[in-house]
Amino acid sequence: MIVQVGAYPPPYGGVSIYVKRMNEYLDSKDIDNQIWDISGIRKAEKNVIAMKSPFIPFFYMIKKDITVIHYNISGNLGKNYIGFFNRFFFKKRKKVLMIHGMSIDLFTKNRKLITNSLNTFDAIICVKRNDKKYLLQQGITSDIYEIPAFIPPTKQDYEIKEISEEVWNFIHNHKPIISANASKIAFYNKQDLYGVDMCVDMIARLKEEYPQIGLVFCIPEINDLRYFTKMKEMIQQKNIKSNIMFWTKPTQFYPIIIKSDIFVRPTNNDGDAVSIREALFFKTPTVASDVVSRPEGVILFKNRDIDDFIFKVKECLKNYDYHKNKLESLIIEDNAKKILEIYQKLSNFNL
Repeated sequence: MIVQVGAYPPPYGGVSIYVKRMNEYLDSKDIDNQIWDISGIRKAEKNVIAMKSPFIPFFYMIKKDITVIHYNISGNLGKNYIGFFNRFFFKKRKKVLMIHGMSIDLFTKNRKLITNSLNTFDAIICVKRNDKKYLLQQGITSDIYEIPAFIPPTKQDYEIKEISEEVWNFIHNHKPIISANASKIAFYNKQDLYGVDMCVDMIARLKEEYPQIGLVFCIPEINDLRYFTKMKEMIQQKNIKSNIMFWTKPTQFYPIIIKSDIFVRPTNNDGDAVSIREALFFKTPTVASDVVSRPEGVILFKNRDIDDFIFKVKECLKNYDYHKNKLESLIIEDNAKKILEIYQKLSNFNL
C-alpha cells in the first residue's frame, strides 16, 4: 500500500490538490493507497483518514502493510520530527519526502539538523528546478528528483457545479476575463504575497481600454479581514466594483481557468505554482512575476513592477491569438507516472 501524508482538500491549495490528484491516479491504476489527512478538517472520502501530525509515526509503526510512505509536510519542525523517527525506528522502511516550496528556505537556521533529517528519507522530490543541485551542495545524500507537483485534472461535473451561477454570470457578462488565485491573504517581506493589490490596479488601468474587462480572484480563505476590506474600499474608490469578483468558497480553480482569457500570478514569492501549470495545460495564456523560475510558456514581468505587469497583460491581449497558438505546442509531462516510477524503484512492485 502507498500512503500519502498531507492535506486533502478542502482546504484547496497546491499541496492538497496534488495529494488529491495523486490519489486519483493511483486509484486509476488499481494501486492500494491511503491518505493520512493532516488538514484538521474531517472528510467522508474513501481511504482518507484524518490524523494529527504528531501521531503519524506511531500509526506508521502499527501499519505493517505500507510499501511506501510519501510525506507532503511543510516547515522544518515537521520534517525534523519525522526525521527523528526515521533515524531510530524506520531505517528499513521506504520513505519519500516532497518539498513543495524552495529548498533554500529550509536552510535559514539549524542547517545541520535539517540536513540530517532530510538524509533519513530514501527519496526527496523537489518541485523547483535547480533544487537538486542546491541540496547536493548542502550534503544531502538521499536520492533527489526534480518533478513538478502538477497532475492534470480530470474534468468532474460535480467540481464544476460547486462554482456558483453568480460566477458564471459574471464571466458571461465580461470580456476579457482575467483570473487569479490565492490560498489566502498573506504577506511576504511586508508586501501582498499574491498581489491582490496589483490586480486591482491592473483592472483600474485596463478598464479605460477594455470597459467590460472582468477579474475573478479566487481566495478560499480570507485570513486577514482588515486587508481584504481595504482592497474592497480601493475597488470602490477606483470605480471598478462591477469589474471584479472575489470567489471565496473552497472549490477547484481549474473550471474558472478554462473560461479565462488570461491567468495572472503576481506573487512576490512562490513555489512551483500548480495554478500556472493548470493554465498552461488548458492553453490559457499566463502572465506571472519573475520572482522564481517559471515553466516554459509563461509571460514574465518584473516582480512588484505594476507598470511592467500591466504592459505584459496588455501586450498579451493585443496579440492574443499569437500567445494562444504558442501554447498549443507545449508538451505536458506525466508527473504522476514519474512519481509512481520512484515508488516502484524503491519497493520493486509492478504496475
